[in-house]
Amino acid sequence: MIRFVLVLLFPLGAMAGSLSPAKADALRARFEARQRETRTWSAGFVQTLTMRGMRTPVVSEGTITYRAPDSLRIDFQRPAGEFVLAVGDRLFIQKAGKKLVEKSLSNDTAGKPIQSLLGLLQGRPVEAAEDQYETQVSDENGTYLIVLTKKQDAGGRLPRRITNVVSNDLSIREVRVEMPKEGSLVYSFREAVRNRGVEAEAFSLPIPK
Repeated sequence: MIRFVLVLLFPLGAMAGSLSPAKADALRARFEARQRETRTWSAGFVQTLTMRGMRTPVVSEGTITYRAPDSLRIDFQRPAGEFVLAVGDRLFIQKAGKKLVEKSLSNDTAGKPIQSLLGLLQGRPVEAAEDQYETQVSDENGTYLIVLTKKQDAGGRLPRRITNVVSNDLSIREVRVEMPKEGSLVYSFREAVRNRGVEAEAFSLPIPK
């Protein structure tokens, strides 16, 4: 399952070379207002995993579809046939060659990354992470870079650094996660479409076999 860390996207602060606190707060407010106006959203994604000992990175790809207020579907083309569907508090996970599994979105650890993504798309305030990370926000020719670097006394299992790339229209382009020890995860989003019709069948509850 794609392990979203987008919950950490906007705990904005200020460091040398970053946007001022006022501009950082304004950016956050703009982003959250835009997401609250989002009725549907879909995008393709590529997830690239690199770890020590791997000869080549592991690449997964597929599409994400969201419908307000609380429906989300992730379809994988690679690995083919896998999907994740969240409707309300019901979470369905289909792995290749496995039986369909149903879980609780709010009461199972498998639902945490999906809750993070849903919160982001809904425009709800995300969990604060200022106590775990130092944050720098910069504007590079109309592209915002939000870089979170773990504090020395933060938890050992947290990523060392998270870099979020957001375009000037506040679309999420890329998330780069550096692992606690070695390795990285990169999520790239492409061809995002907002507030266009989506097929209702995409969110139909599956029937377990």
